[in-house]
Amino acid sequence: MITKRKMRIAAYILIMLGCLLSISALIAVEDDAYVYIISIRTEIGRGLSVYINNGIRDSEKVNADAIIFDIDTPGGRVDAAVEIVRSIQETMIPTIAYVNRQAISAGALISLACDQIVITSGGTIGDAAPVTIQGEALGEKAVSYIRGTIKSTAERQGRNTGVAAAMVDKRLYLVRGENGEIEAIRPDKYDERKAAGEQLEVIVAGGDDGELLTLTAEEASRYDLADAQAESIEELLALYKIVDINGTSLALTQEAILQKQKELGSENVKEIKSLKDSIIEEVSVTLADRVVFFLTSPWASSILLSLGALGLFVEFRTPGFGVPGVLGLLCIGLFFGGHMLLQIEAEWAATAFVLGIGLLLLEIFVIPGFGVAGIAGIAFMFGSVLYVFKNAYEFEDAILWLSVSVIMTFGFSIILAYILPKTRTWNRFVLETAMDSELGYHSASSDDFQSYLGKTATALTPLRPSGTVRLGDKRLDVVTVGDFVDAEASVKIVDVEGSKIFVEGIDST
Repeated sequence: MITKRKMRIAAYILIMLGCLLSISALIAVEDDAYVYIISIRTEIGRGLSVYINNGIRDSEKVNADAIIFDIDTPGGRVDAAVEIVRSIQETMIPTIAYVNRQAISAGALISLACDQIVITSGGTIGDAAPVTIQGEALGEKAVSYIRGTIKSTAERQGRNTGVAAAMVDKRLYLVRGENGEIEAIRPDKYDERKAAGEQLEVIVAGGDDGELLTLTAEEASRYDLADAQAESIEELLALYKIVDINGTSLALTQEAILQKQKELGSENVKEIKSLKDSIIEEVSVTLADRVVFFLTSPWASSILLSLGALGLFVEFRTPGFGVPGVLGLLCIGLFFGGHMLLQIEAEWAATAFVLGIGLLLLEIFVIPGFGVAGIAGIAFMFGSVLYVFKNAYEFEDAILWLSVSVIMTFGFSIILAYILPKTRTWNRFVLETAMDSELGYHSASSDDFQSYLGKTATALTPLRPSGTVRLGDKRLDVVTVGDFVDAEASVKIVDVEGSKIFVEGIDST
């Protein structure tokens, strides 16, 4: 028979088991790795730079174990890529670039900045030479800057700088020397070493007819640029573990961990947790991000600026304030507001633009002629727009798209100046009929007032000093030049100035 004592003991045991299971579950949850995934699947620009910086900042707030950059991009702006590279280098969270098809141009630079590079089969990485918006190669100054940037980025992560340089400068020969080392050398040095009898295996030919280095997945692994291959994020996570090396957290494959333990000693390389079955947080591109990407694209910015200027132009040409002005200000606001979200201090440019509009209005409606205020207003408006373009895009792109915007604005303004006066909508705002004398409009009476000089009239009202008199069958408004005159008194017209008649009283005696 089961006693109360036995039942109480059994209950205690069940409670203890439940507590142990709960603690074990909590430990298991806490032991799971937390991974942030940031996708780079569009052209690289300032909008994408802000999105990535925000994603890195969010991952740092929650103390994530690793950040994976899911990359499939044809490249983009170098200055935006450099900003992203700096953000990656500044974070203490282990970073992994997953080349999920292609990392070309600026995408290659971002990949090289990460601690690890994983590439999918069929993926490519490279071709990072700077080009214009038309696809033409830039000069040596730009090539030298990008070459130095990508080499220092590769060197920071312990990768072959020659392989990185060959992605930027097609004149370099990428060769494997007799000692098995891969390096990038100038054409003159290549010729010297060949002439000296050195055996050099050419990986990529250089010189004037050279080609840029673009690596496949197999080649990237062969030349130690890629650390692993994976066909999915899940497969990538299964390959990596978080380790602590002298107080620094890194994400390494098992093979790399064994190599580090061999080099530094097992006691200095401690495995913390595996990334397999990690809790994944995807930093998705929100609708707000997409709106910013759209508003800050060069062509959209040019159109917004042009439409804004056209709206203000039409508003200046019509009385009052209506739809054109509202639409113009809306487009201008979207232009500056979108770029404010790119963190380029566009609010100061917007203030300067508004000040420029104010100076133009002052010049048009207050100050006669066109002078300092008008010139200053145009300078403020143009300077503010140039500031935004210069900080949002590369210099050549900024000049190109700003020129496109100016040309569109002037072209459409000329067209509207001819078309609008002929439309019904325009005639609703503007009085089309000319009020000239041929149509019966007169600014004053057509009488010949000079003919009244010397004639006598009778005051119909007291003249103090102005009033009305009767001359024959006409009523005239007059002004006395002497004393006030009572009604019914006689007056003489002594002077006429335009339509203004002057009289004086006639002494009755």
